[in-house]
Amino acid sequence: MGEGKEKEQEKVEGKIEGKEKDEEKENKKWGEWIEEEFCEKDIEKFLDAIGFTEGEKERYLKDGLIPPTFLTVFRKGRPPYPVKDYTTLLHAEQEYEFFHPLPKPKTKIKYRTRIADINEKVSKKTGKKMTFIVFETEYYTDERLFCIARATIVFL
Repeated sequence: MGEGKEKEQEKVEGKIEGKEKDEEKENKKWGEWIEEEFCEKDIEKFLDAIGFTEGEKERYLKDGLIPPTFLTVFRKGRPPYPVKDYTTLLHAEQEYEFFHPLPKPKTKIKYRTRIADINEKVSKKTGKKMTFIVFETEYYTDERLFCIARATIVFL
């Protein structure tokens, strides 16, 4: 990594409270482990929110199906570093990498979140700096990784 790029990265990381420099490339420290149950009521609310009809909801709940994007609203974990000094944020991207099918409702899920990447860019339109942070969450059931979800948030 060039000297200019290293200084830029340090400047961006300074906006992450408590960020320690000795983490360097492995600056991907995980947040706390959280364990909870896939709750049928939460799944039902999610299906309502994304516009499922009563018939579709019944079928999903009866068959124990869970839309993959439910993981985004299910996750309550936070990375170990609070982001400060920003007034606006934009949810830019979401991706999921599945290794096994989603568990059925009432299954205990264990997960944790980390900051996987941080980049800063200047908007061509406004000339203002934007900080892009990729949050990564691992989801486990019975100690088996079944999904990694990544969300890119832009802080303005």
